[in-house]
Parts: sequence; C-alpha cells; structure tokens
Amino acid sequence: MKIARIKFICVFLLAIFLFTACRENANKNANRQMANSIQSSDFNNESSSQPKDDIAELEKIIKLPFHPEEAIWLSLPNEKKLVVVLKFSPEDANQIVQQAEKYQPATQSAVEADNWFPAELIAQSQLSGDETLKGNSHAANDFFQPPFTNGKITRIVDTNFFVLELTAL
Repeated sequence: MKIARIKFICVFLLAIFLFTACRENANKNANRQMANSIQSSDFNNESSSQPKDDIAELEKIIKLPFHPEEAIWLSLPNEKKLVVVLKFSPEDANQIVQQAEKYQPATQSAVEADNWFPAELIAQSQLSGDETLKGNSHAANDFFQPPFTNGKITRIVDTNFFVLELTAL
C-alpha cells in the first residue's frame, strides 16, 4: 500500500511538473507571437513612409497625362498628402505647362527639397542657399484622381522636373 501511495504521489508531481512546463511554453509562444506582430506592423508603418519609384503603381494612385521618364514619390497617410517628383521629356514638359495654364496662370513659388528628391534637384537647392527649388506653380487638375482632388504642380526652373503636391480632402 505504501508503494502505491508513493507511485501515486510521484505520478501526481510529475503531472504537475509537465502541466507547468507546457503552460510556460504556451506563454512564451504567445509573447513571441505578439512581439513578432508588433515588429512587423512597425515595419509596415515604416515602409509606407519610404519613397517609391514604381511608375505603374503611381498610375494606380493618380492620373498621369504623359508618361514620365522618372518618378519618385512619398505618401504621407497621416497628412493625406502625396508628394511626387516627375521628370518628363522636354516636349511633354511643355505640354503639361500649356494644359495647366488653361486652369490657372503660373505663379512663382519655391519648393523645399527633401532628402529623397533626385540628386540633381538636391544639388540645385543647395546652390540657391536656402535649400529650396524655385519654380512656377500651376493647378494640378490633370493629375487628380480620388481621393487626391486638390493640389499644385511646380515646374522647377531650367529643368524638366516637376514637383506635384496633392492632398485628399
């Protein structure tokens, strides 16, 4: 009878030990999964604020009346804003300006050069001394596509680069 009682106590202690060990592993796995999901969501938020250069993807977001030679853009979802730097051929650049002037005459303006802009524009902004790019701004009606229905397009002086700034209302 004593041996049966000792066996029972050993089995009981072994069961408690195994149950506790399994429970700790379940908690560790749950914590690990939570940490992984937090890291991946942080990465997704970070990647959404990285500049992109896929023209096909840009064409899904806004209208492009002419196919650009180069495009790089940054989406700022918290501000509901899209900033796009476009480079067109000289002929297309002139046509964009002609079409835009139908909506509103050009106004002189300056655009702050961000660090993700093409190197040529960053160099030009540094020459100005105030880190801005001088240009002529026009209405950007030809580029509107919901939700981006407000904004302007600025042709940078002496270049075929445009800075398009669109906002969603």
